[in-house]
Amino acid sequence: MHHGFESRRLVLEKNELLDFVRQMKTRDHVILFYSKPEDKREVLFTYLKTGLDGGEAAAYVAAQETPDQIRDGMRSFGVNVDELEKTGALHIIDCEDWYFKGGAFSISRVMELWVNLYHRVVARGFKGLRVTGEMAGFFEKKMVKELVEYERSLHRVLEFPMTAICAYDINVVAKEGRGELYVDLIKAHSTALFSGPEAGVVKTPSSTVATSILVGTPTSG
Repeated sequence: MHHGFESRRLVLEKNELLDFVRQMKTRDHVILFYSKPEDKREVLFTYLKTGLDGGEAAAYVAAQETPDQIRDGMRSFGVNVDELEKTGALHIIDCEDWYFKGGAFSISRVMELWVNLYHRVVARGFKGLRVTGEMAGFFEKKMVKELVEYERSLHRVLEFPMTAICAYDINVVAKEGRGELYVDLIKAHSTALFSGPEAGVVKTPSSTVATSILVGTPTSG
């Protein structure tokens, strides 16, 4: 049974939101809500590029956009996609080949994929692994219950040493028409981010349902 959040609102600039994802640490499990693809790209590409520039590997599981669209977007963002994929630093994956391989979803199988990828990149000399996944595929396949179970199984603090942002189109989530879904998703993560006109951060302490909501507006230009 879920209770309501206690919250407080503080103003953030957009660059502070981007600074937050740059500074994410190993085992952080964060949820991102976005309303426009360009907002999603700016946050996720900033997050992944920071890791890549610092000697970490990165993985992007694409759903709303194709892997090739993500590759093109990353190139425009200044990421040397071809070289990074060649060296094994960057992995851009179709969600059908990751979450729904064989047409089915299995939490244990996906967990094993993440753990195996982490061990592979560390064995190749990378300092760590930053990952992100677009979660829209679960909504398209009517697997929202399975999605919430998956997010809870990852825990607010990841049990294995990678860093993760789970990306949600707020328009897709809203179509479910259940306010408690937002609560379930946010409580499964250590922090929630909102990008776009109301950029902000929601902290979810593990010891309480009380939540700090930091909401701001993007900088101009």
